[in-house]
Amino acid sequence: MSVLHLRQNVIVKVIVTEKFKQDYKAELEKQLTAAENKAKELKSSLAKLVIGSAGMKDAAYVESLKARIEEERLMQEALAQDIRSRISEIDKLKEGDIFPYTVLEGLVDVKEGDDLFKKTSGAEVVIKDGIVVSIKEE
Repeated sequence: MSVLHLRQNVIVKVIVTEKFKQDYKAELEKQLTAAENKAKELKSSLAKLVIGSAGMKDAAYVESLKARIEEERLMQEALAQDIRSRISEIDKLKEGDIFPYTVLEGLVDVKEGDDLFKKTSGAEVVIKDGIVVSIKEE
């Protein structure tokens, strides 16, 4: 009988502890600082481009460059706002809550007669302070 090895998404959930909240919040704050700094750099680059492009002949190129920089700056600012909301969400969690942390890619074996949808969906791992507490397949 043939067996296929298919990819599936595995949901990783965390049992919230003070250690998890501190570690995850610190990680998010690093990401927030990076996104805010990148947005500031892009804003500065845009200002320099505007000043430096005063005498340039290829206005279309300059405008397209400005648009790309502005788009990236807006993306960084949106990312920063998303991170702020995740930090706020973490602050509201209580010890023992179950928090959907991330999604990993895993493999599942499928053979003739299997229910494909059951086999490839619903895999879940629950961890507490990095230690696997439970695994649910199907």
